[in-house]
Amino acid sequence: MDRQARRNHLSPTLLLDQGTYLLVQNLVTAALLECCSAQEFEKLKNTDLLITVTEQAGEDLTAFAMKDPAAGRDPAFIARTYSSYSAVLHYRIAHFLYKSGGHEDVMAQSLPAMISRRGKLMSGAEIHFKSEIGERFIMDHGVGTVVGETAIIGDDCYILGGVTLGARGIDSNPSGQRHPRIGNRVQIGAFTSVLGNVQVGDEVFIGPGCIVTSDIPAGARVKVKTSLQISLAGQTEGGTHA
Repeated sequence: MDRQARRNHLSPTLLLDQGTYLLVQNLVTAALLECCSAQEFEKLKNTDLLITVTEQAGEDLTAFAMKDPAAGRDPAFIARTYSSYSAVLHYRIAHFLYKSGGHEDVMAQSLPAMISRRGKLMSGAEIHFKSEIGERFIMDHGVGTVVGETAIIGDDCYILGGVTLGARGIDSNPSGQRHPRIGNRVQIGAFTSVLGNVQVGDEVFIGPGCIVTSDIPAGARVKVKTSLQISLAGQTEGGTHA
């Protein structure tokens, strides 16, 4: 999808105004200045990094404002105060640097890793810079969320805090694809774990507290069924008065 098509996909009433766009650009610049040398920053200024990442992070921000009522539809409020958005912004920077650098060069990966570390420290969420995340990604209440190195997430996905997109094993995991592949428009509830090289189809809703270790077809709804028993004074366990 080209730049104009992406902008048309978003609500015209919520496209970023100039002030908010500059705010996002300043956040990108601040992250870079803290993690790279002055010489490195001067080089990066002459690339597409600032424009591309600001636009990507701006689309994430606009989508967040559209879908999160707690933000009052105010993108600037989210950009300034939501640590979960900060995690996504840092991922966008780190992933751009990784894709534009030498993938096999350990030194070329150090700056993306440092950017990722800064995002983790600011948010409590860890998104590996090598993971692939689509457009208009929202992480809400992101503390404790982990997105593994080979995870793939489609467009317009929304995940909550404490979510793990991880491998099945603990040690001796394979070096190839070992993390989930998430489709488009998928919602994942808090404290859910999706583990291993599994495929989650488009339009899937996964409720909180699930552990997913097998493929989920498109359009499915996944939830843990629980029952809550409430006993009032003067009632037996079966719910009748004693």
